Formats: sequence, structure tokens, C-alpha cells
Amino acid sequence: MSTILGLSVAGGVALAGDRVVTSGGHVRGTRTHVFDFDTLGVAAVGDDVDGFVDRLENEIRSYRTERGPVRIIPFARMASDLAAEFDVSALVAAPDESGDPCLRSVAADGSVTDDAVAAFGSGTSLALGALEAGHDPDATLDAAVTLARDALASAAERDPGTGDDVDVYRLSA
Repeated sequence: MSTILGLSVAGGVALAGDRVVTSGGHVRGTRTHVFDFDTLGVAAVGDDVDGFVDRLENEIRSYRTERGPVRIIPFARMASDLAAEFDVSALVAAPDESGDPCLRSVAADGSVTDDAVAAFGSGTSLALGALEAGHDPDATLDAAVTLARDALASAAERDPGTGDDVDVYRLSA
């Protein structure tokens, strides 16, 4: 299935995800699970990631045209509205009203939570274990990216649905 994760630290928010695509217990190929929309980032896993990201990109473009910059609350709402339709779980990063980077988890049922560390996908428990053991809320963004890569590497060692090729999105404080 692939694994995505996110963590929030003093230096910003990092999202990371591997590129493996599995189906029926077999690796079927690779695809990007982490997407960069300028000051907005999303990492997604699920049935129709491509459809989810296409619609989300359209929603972002429309919001920016009509209302201006997208902040975390409307961005999380957009992702939440689309998650159930596309059977996708996502992690979203965006600035709040004061410009501080924020992380939200969006489950496939559309529920949204505010988390400092989060993960979805086949290696969730392995990635979360590594993230929680090494998470320092006062860390730099570079340290967060290193921890994210290490957590995915740890998951990839034990989970056949998580791969070694990793993409990262950074939102600096």
C-alpha cells in the first residue's frame, strides 16, 4: 500500500512517503505519494490517489482565485471532503492564519485530527514507533526530515508494502 508520514517541529512541518504501489500483496510499480502545491503539501495513500490529488489541486486553484491564500483549516476541509469519495487517507501541511506551519491528518472517512506526528499506510505502526521515539518538538526542519527518512527506512525493513525510494515535502516556519 505504501506508507506516508508527517511530523511537526519548531522548524516547520515535514511530509514524507515512499513510492511503492502494491496490489494483492504484490509490488505493482511506483508512484508519487507526496505532492507540493507551493505553500501547501499533501501526502496521500489509498485507492485513488491520482483522482484525489487532481480534484484537490482544482479545489486549491479555485479557492486561491476566489479567496486568496489557502490556510490549514480550509485546506484540511478540502482534503476531508474528498477523502471518503476517493477512499484516501492524507496528511496535509499548510500555514495557519498567523503563518505558522500546521499538520493535519485526514482519515479515509473524512475525519480530521491535529497531530504532531502521524502516519498512514501499510507501515503505519512501524513508522509511528520510530517517529514517536525520535520526535523532538523543538527540532529543526532538517532534523525532522532526517527522522522522517529514518522512520520510513525502518518501516521498509519490516513491511513489504513500504519501499526505499522516498519523497519529502518541507514547509518551513
